[in-house]
Amino acid sequence: MIRLLHLVAIAGLIASAVYAYSIKYDTLYQAEQVAKLKSRLRREREATAVLRAEWQLLTRPDRLQAAVDKYLQLEPIGTQHLGRLADLPARPDRGDEIARKLESLGLTATATPAPKERPAATTGRSGEEPRTTGSTSGSRSPRTSTRTPTATR
Repeated sequence: MIRLLHLVAIAGLIASAVYAYSIKYDTLYQAEQVAKLKSRLRREREATAVLRAEWQLLTRPDRLQAAVDKYLQLEPIGTQHLGRLADLPARPDRGDEIARKLESLGLTATATPAPKERPAATTGRSGEEPRTTGSTSGSRSPRTSTRTPTATR
């Protein structure tokens, strides 16, 4: 019985040693991968810095102006290049698109009712719209009468 217990203990010791070494080597592998990624990241950042420096060199205003003068025949914009609103074509009348869609589906379009006339405002003055809150003249309500106007412009 004691020999069996010794054999089980030795087997457990060997298994734990194998497990410990596997964790150690896995950790070393992961650390090596992190070091590789850090060096790759450093190289990428250096390459980005070089590209930014090249971009700044290529987009210098004096270099661009020389290239524009050499390769493009540009002229200053004047008022003769601008269009007038009257020169634009008139917008085409599209008609009633919903009615056309209903007719294409085989349905008959019903006429929509005309909008109802709004009753005239009863402000005491003829032809004026009623004032909104914050008004300082005209009929005052108890709510607006205690208000003081802010800065005037």
